Amino acid sequence: MEPKRVVVSGYATLDYVVQLAESFYGTGTVFGELGVSGAWPRAGGAALYASRRIAAAGHRAFALTWVGDDGDGGHYLRACQRSQICCDAIDRQRATKTPRCILVYRPDGDYGCLLDTGSGDGERLSERQVEIIREAEHMCVAVGPPAATRAIVEICSPAIPLSWIAKLDLPSYPSDLRARLAQRANLIFCNASEREFIEAAFEGSRPDNQVIIETLGSAGVLIDGSDGRRVLPANAIRAHDTTGAGDTLAGEVIAQLMGGQVSIDVAVERGMKAARDLLASRIPDQGQEIL
Repeated sequence: MEPKRVVVSGYATLDYVVQLAESFYGTGTVFGELGVSGAWPRAGGAALYASRRIAAAGHRAFALTWVGDDGDGGHYLRACQRSQICCDAIDRQRATKTPRCILVYRPDGDYGCLLDTGSGDGERLSERQVEIIREAEHMCVAVGPPAATRAIVEICSPAIPLSWIAKLDLPSYPSDLRARLAQRANLIFCNASEREFIEAAFEGSRPDNQVIIETLGSAGVLIDGSDGRRVLPANAIRAHDTTGAGDTLAGEVIAQLMGGQVSIDVAVERGMKAARDLLASRIPDQGQEIL
């Protein structure tokens, strides 16, 4: 297999994971576990999780993101290097600090996210990032600064596939950008709660070559394309910390399809296995069921 150049854009984060023992609404005190699965902090973000699977398949995966020239930025870079992710598209000049994210999981398995994106000029692409986008053979867009995402879509050649890892994040995906991505993306990854967000972005009919891959938790994964809709069943496990599972699935699907020798169904099955392996590696003992 000839290695392909795949670029995955999105926020870099240092993740702090919290598991609450009971629901918390902002007053009083509740008990909980800080640093679930050792994440205090843990390098994260879709650019890392998806690129990790793409690199593991033998492709050249470029995480296109921004970190500060600080200890957190070094932590993130080392995590990428350990996974053989190319760091040439990681800019350390425009952010004054590396973004941090607190992920708070409630007892019912739902979660909230507090994101500090850092500060600086992360809305602008560097010359090197522009070069890498132009050389890409597959572009994957995840949640990131909207001005940068708009620029990526403009620069990216219409001749190459583009994937969109969607997220219910209005500041990162204003309506005009959602509409552009909905019409441009060949692959869209989302979960059940994000599907309506995706559908509302379409202005007219969906592109004929577009496939939406929607995770349904323990019910499996829906593949929705021009050849119909079907659900692949999941082999569920129980986990508290599900951070990065959807991004891992997306990265594995992209990696498998870039090889050009498997069907979308097989690619998704392998993506589901990669996500499950990630969660199993965190050795949960109890919690919510996930794919």
